[in-house]
Amino acid sequence: MTEKQKVLICGDVEGHFKFLFNKVEAINKKSGPFDFLLCVGNFFGKNNTELELYKNGMKSISVPTYIIGANNEADLNNYPDVDGCEICQNLTYLGKRGLYTASSGLKIAYISGIENNSSEKKSIYFSESDVVSIKQACLKGQPSFRGIDILMSSPWPAGVTNLDPNKPSFKYDGSKLISWLAAQIKPRYHVSGLEGIHYERPPYRNQSLQDGNIEIATRFIALAPVMNNQKKKWLYALNLTPVDRTRLSDLITKTTDETESPYPRLMLSNEPSLKILEPKHTQFFYDMEVQETTKRSKSSEGFHKRPKLEFDQAKCWFCLSSPEVSKHLVISVGTEIYVALARGGLVENHFLILPITHHQSLSILPKEVKEEMDQYKIAITKYYATMNKVPVFFERNFKTSHCQLQVVPVHENQAPALKETFEVNIFIMITCIF
Repeated sequence: MTEKQKVLICGDVEGHFKFLFNKVEAINKKSGPFDFLLCVGNFFGKNNTELELYKNGMKSISVPTYIIGANNEADLNNYPDVDGCEICQNLTYLGKRGLYTASSGLKIAYISGIENNSSEKKSIYFSESDVVSIKQACLKGQPSFRGIDILMSSPWPAGVTNLDPNKPSFKYDGSKLISWLAAQIKPRYHVSGLEGIHYERPPYRNQSLQDGNIEIATRFIALAPVMNNQKKKWLYALNLTPVDRTRLSDLITKTTDETESPYPRLMLSNEPSLKILEPKHTQFFYDMEVQETTKRSKSSEGFHKRPKLEFDQAKCWFCLSSPEVSKHLVISVGTEIYVALARGGLVENHFLILPITHHQSLSILPKEVKEEMDQYKIAITKYYATMNKVPVFFERNFKTSHCQLQVVPVHENQAPALKETFEVNIFIMITCIF
């Protein structure tokens, strides 16, 4: 299993670079090493001269630092490239929006700027297309999507204080688009700034369109500005294993202070505008992709290829997150693999070894999934040995949407004749066919 990642998160820096980086360096020496420093809110301030010490190499930044973009037009000049760039060594502007996946597998989604509530178009604004782009990046190639690790946004999500038993009385400018994004990509931690206060909401359980599904929980954390006079908390430390490397049983474990999601169920809609766009009946954020796919599907003869069918995870009997799975048959859940009793087994102790994430066959399993599957095969072999039996592992040769390694026990006295028995029966079957 991947080692835990140590992450520092801070609120609005507002140009206090020397104080921030000195503080982080001291913490890193005492409690580190930390892998990242993530900054939300206004990173730049009215006076940014302190940053020159780091740009010209007179001072160094001890922890790789990642920031998001401007929330006001005055700060735009501090960002050389709107699509992301290195400002100086160990200080990186992530870009307008996207998903950053660290080498450890840690997934950090980010969105820069503030929501556009007017008809104006400015570089500091984000729109529906931006949050949709982030969602698509997070879900791409993830049929068994669990969620992400961290979501960075400067504005708070609208309605995040709902259902908090100790709901604070202060008002804040929340973004509905950020709420929609959080409901869609299910971050384990959602961090924001801008409001000048520190607020930690009790963890809330994310919602699912499928009744009975248990989703992961999210902790929302808002941080105060660096060097604020009220000495409110502006720095937060995390120690977490990437979501895709964490046991599912750990991800869905409930806490005593957990609440339901503060966001309305409408936020699970595929459309962040929460309405059907006319005159088209398709989801607007897929239009471009569909058109491009159609163009690519034309063969040299001018014919169209059959469109690729999308797999519906919710209807898979073997996806652990699906409501169709027979969870009462599940015996053990690992990081990549789970073991279950076969429904209507051939013999007693007929097991299935299955990947948690959706993979179609043994031949395309990633290395780490195969390695954990091998560990379960060893464990089952030892279990059968207590009954003087040996395992027969096989994969059925038929088209299936989810990989299943079947395991049945046979008495150890029959083991020497197994291969010959299989070969004879195969020969008989072929003879009967022809």
